Amino acid sequence: MRKHTQYAYEMLAPIAYLKPALDIPYCHHEKWDGTGYPRGLKGEQIPLAARLFAVVDVWDALRSDRPYRKGWSDDKVYEYIKSLAGTHFDPRAVELFFKVLSENNQGAG
Repeated sequence: MRKHTQYAYEMLAPIAYLKPALDIPYCHHEKWDGTGYPRGLKGEQIPLAARLFAVVDVWDALRSDRPYRKGWSDDKVYEYIKSLAGTHFDPRAVELFFKVLSENNQGAG
């Protein structure tokens, strides 16, 4: 499972127009505290795009129904992600994600 970041990088690298975005599939499992993979990057060492995508990825994964479980409520996912700000996630990325999500939800109603 931990190899999927490397596999994605290798599959996408030959596609010229994707080169600027390769940090996303390669580094989205790095964690703010340095315990992630594939390279064990920490804090600002993690490319910004990957830090932002990590929050979005977890939000989507937990909100979505899976064959083995129902999706979580917005409130439950919010609390979960917020609890991981500063360890798993860049705290500023979490703050920005929820700000944008709130603005989009206000505009939808």
